[in-house]
Amino acid sequence: RFSHASRLRFSHASRSQWFGYAGPTLPDHLKRATGRQRPALDPCLAQTLWETDEIVVMNDCSRDERIQAHHHLSDAYEQADIRSSLIVPLSAPVYRHPTLLTGEINPQEMAQRPGEFSLVAVLALHQCSQGRIWQDDEVQLVVMVAEQAALTLAQSQTLEMMQTLAQREALINTITTAIRSSLNPPDIFAAITEQLGCALQADGCALSLWTQEDEFVDCVGLYEREHEDSSEGRLPQSVVPIEGNRVLQHLLETQQPVVIEDMAAQPTWTQDYQPFHHPARALLVVPLLCDGRIIGSISLRQNDTPRAWHLHEVSLAQAVAAQAAIAVQQARLYQKTRQQAERLLILDRQKTEFFQNVSHEFRTPLTLMMGPLEAAVNQGQGLSYERAEMALRNCRRLLRLVNQLLDLQRLDERRMQPRFAPCQFGTWVGQTLEAFRPYCQRKGIRLQQRLQGRVLVYLDLDLFEKVLYNLLSNAMKFTPPGGEIEVSVAQDEEGVRLQVRDTGIGIDGDRLPQLFDRFYQAEGSVDRTYEGSGLGLALVKELVQLHGGQVQVESQVGQGSCFTVQLPTGSDHLPPDSLALEARSRSGRESPSGLRGGETSLAPTNDEARPEGSRFTVELADLDCDSHSLGQQRLTSSDSQAAEALPTGSDRPVPQSNVNVKKNATNFAATILFVEDNSDLRVYVAGILQEAGYQALLASNGEEGILLAKSHHPDAIVTDLMMPKVSGLDLIAAIRADEDLQGTPIVLLTAKANEETRLEGVEQGADAYLSKPFNDRELLAQIRNLLALKEQERQIKDLNRYLTQSVLTRFLPPALVEKARLGELQLNLTPEPRLVTIVFTDIVGFTQMANQLRSRRVAQILNQYLSSMSQVIFQAGGTVDKFVGDAVMAIFGAPEDMKPEVQVQQAIHAARQMYHQLDALNAQWMEEGLTPVQFRCGIHQGTAVVGMFGSEERSDYTAIGPSVNIAARLQEVAQPGGILISAAVADYLQESEITKFRPLHLKGIDETVLAFSLNPLDNE
Repeated sequence: RFSHASRLRFSHASRSQWFGYAGPTLPDHLKRATGRQRPALDPCLAQTLWETDEIVVMNDCSRDERIQAHHHLSDAYEQADIRSSLIVPLSAPVYRHPTLLTGEINPQEMAQRPGEFSLVAVLALHQCSQGRIWQDDEVQLVVMVAEQAALTLAQSQTLEMMQTLAQREALINTITTAIRSSLNPPDIFAAITEQLGCALQADGCALSLWTQEDEFVDCVGLYEREHEDSSEGRLPQSVVPIEGNRVLQHLLETQQPVVIEDMAAQPTWTQDYQPFHHPARALLVVPLLCDGRIIGSISLRQNDTPRAWHLHEVSLAQAVAAQAAIAVQQARLYQKTRQQAERLLILDRQKTEFFQNVSHEFRTPLTLMMGPLEAAVNQGQGLSYERAEMALRNCRRLLRLVNQLLDLQRLDERRMQPRFAPCQFGTWVGQTLEAFRPYCQRKGIRLQQRLQGRVLVYLDLDLFEKVLYNLLSNAMKFTPPGGEIEVSVAQDEEGVRLQVRDTGIGIDGDRLPQLFDRFYQAEGSVDRTYEGSGLGLALVKELVQLHGGQVQVESQVGQGSCFTVQLPTGSDHLPPDSLALEARSRSGRESPSGLRGGETSLAPTNDEARPEGSRFTVELADLDCDSHSLGQQRLTSSDSQAAEALPTGSDRPVPQSNVNVKKNATNFAATILFVEDNSDLRVYVAGILQEAGYQALLASNGEEGILLAKSHHPDAIVTDLMMPKVSGLDLIAAIRADEDLQGTPIVLLTAKANEETRLEGVEQGADAYLSKPFNDRELLAQIRNLLALKEQERQIKDLNRYLTQSVLTRFLPPALVEKARLGELQLNLTPEPRLVTIVFTDIVGFTQMANQLRSRRVAQILNQYLSSMSQVIFQAGGTVDKFVGDAVMAIFGAPEDMKPEVQVQQAIHAARQMYHQLDALNAQWMEEGLTPVQFRCGIHQGTAVVGMFGSEERSDYTAIGPSVNIAARLQEVAQPGGILISAAVADYLQESEITKFRPLHLKGIDETVLAFSLNPLDNE
């Protein structure tokens, strides 16, 4: 139980030994210290000490009973020849341990316990060979040394404890900062395991989440010293159930750390659960506690060697586990908050879509009701039959939408009070189908039925009629002419099954889960000639559930859809108070007692079902609108040629109607394309356009509208926003992307009246925005104003084209003129300083030639010369500044920017070509007997003010400044037939191309000008 610490030489003692006491009260740091620093001991001396908290003075060991009473002591003393001994205990103050889980250093907690000391070492002084009488002053001196040594040990203990706590506090602060600085749980868990593993110098550290109810632990953070990038890879997971794991079960039972110093010495502990890449030799597992329940654990391991997990290490792991539990709670709270926020966003989006769709569905019928009424009032006459019928249809449609909304509201508020009565289901379905047969025949759809007539089902017929109406009308909407609808009723083990199958367009599989959501509309219709509210199928689902049934759908794109309603038979599934005890008095319905007879009719007859204003008429309002549109495939005026029809085919749909009207002097029979998926509104707007004297093209969706626009090039387009296939915004984008159509005025007509939609339309390229319900005069005014603006733009474009071609061609090369005409070159003609290269030429000998000719011939020759020189300058990319008699001034670098070196190259090239062109002209003139001429050329590069100069009545594009003067003066100094350039130009040429000229003092130029002659080329 003793270990050697150091050696003390004292007085005349033969031997002195200092032993550290490794008893239960020795602090951990002293245990490690004594264990690490143990020097080689005399085995004999190691047996001469014992544990004591009193001073032992032995003057004659051979006679002392404390030695002689113990054989091992007497043998050791005799072997070491010890005659006298002085043994002094070293006692240190006892300090209170700080709180394990707080991680905070509180000096008050470390205060000394009054009167409490613990033995930490024993100091022994031995006198060998001869005895010794220990004097009091010697004993007091040894005691004094021992007390100082004990005090030093206590201070060392306190310092190391403070350092340990400071280290723990720093680690906790680091982990807390990591938790606060990140909202990503994996990053937080990785930081916790890495920081703790590094602080305790463990081979591995893992954080796992699990509860008593879980089957396996879930490793969410992992640090491995040998694989520091393990956190970036896939985290290992346990395959051993929690229920059979002894370590985890011990945690659940005690909620205290599991400390295993050597797994090999304790084979009963399992380590299969550990989420490590390597097995552990030593293991420390601390629980994560939340509200008294374990939510996870932190595991630390040592791979190859045993390890004694000390008290402060366990304490640190527990403190980190407390912070990790907080992090887990925060992560879960954050996840919950984020999910709630996402749900709120979804609800907000659904609310927005709800109001937008309701607005859309209300505003279109309102337009078709208010428009005819306003027109009739303004004209002081009654409505025509056609417009009155249209207004009535849309009143019914609006009423149906209101009824659906009210039904859904009652269902939401649980205020729907159904009254269920027995019904022969197949018979009732068959009689209801007869009301739909005329609509199917009108559209060219075959309506088939397979019904078992004696299936008895309890229904609220008022409510279930809406289920059947919606399913049948939905099938009719999406089944093209020539298709088939089959309705079947059959009894099965679960009750009765109603199926409505069609051969329509079908629905994409990924859209099926949302099909019964409110205001959801599946896209993909090939002939969707009307709008839909998106409420029908949602109402079907909730009404079927109200009857204790379920509704499902199966569909394949291009094959059709099948809606299946499964209803239970009997009344056991229904609340007793919802059953109708007596027959209800309704048109065409029998009492329950009559129904049991088997053949009584429960549905109204066809004649009884269609009185004006009846509920049946309201429920079929959409079909009324659709059937009416079938008769409006073409509208033509009596005295105009019909519009060219698009070829039929699967890829080129035929527009529903093209309206052509006679021309008048006001609008010149402008063609207006109107794109709208509501058939009544198409016909109504066509009438408005016809009365205003416009030609009208009608399209039922955006795709059809694009085809018509490309084939007919309308003068203006009016388009709805919400349409199948291609929306109004997509149509606008397609028009603006087409070179031939991008200038077409577009009016966006929509039921969405919010500011965001208006801005979206304007950003996409709409010229005007009109919300439903709209006024006829407002629509016509928008069209008229846009056509007027388009005409003004055309006139301005023609004027610009004329000005471009007539003005710019006088001084710009044709290539630049064409760029300016196409808008590819932005000409800034405002005078401004620019770096340019000036070429100035003048004819030598032209006066002598002119004296030989008449004035008209002189003018012809001069124009021939100036025209030829202009073409050369244009071909070189220059601008003709001006003609001064027979002198020519050209600019390179304006109005189109050029690099300085490019300016020089093109200017030199132009000057050389002008010499060649003059040689050709001289040859021609000499054949006519005229005297040949020569010219001089000066070239300079510098800054000049370039732009339009003059007045509103007359202005010229020119350059002014000293640079122009230098070029002109260089020309005057040049030899006939020579090209003189300035040093600024020569800087861009090779020495072989130039010859130095004398310095010049030019008129009007203060400074001396360095000049160079341009050497002729070999072929010149």
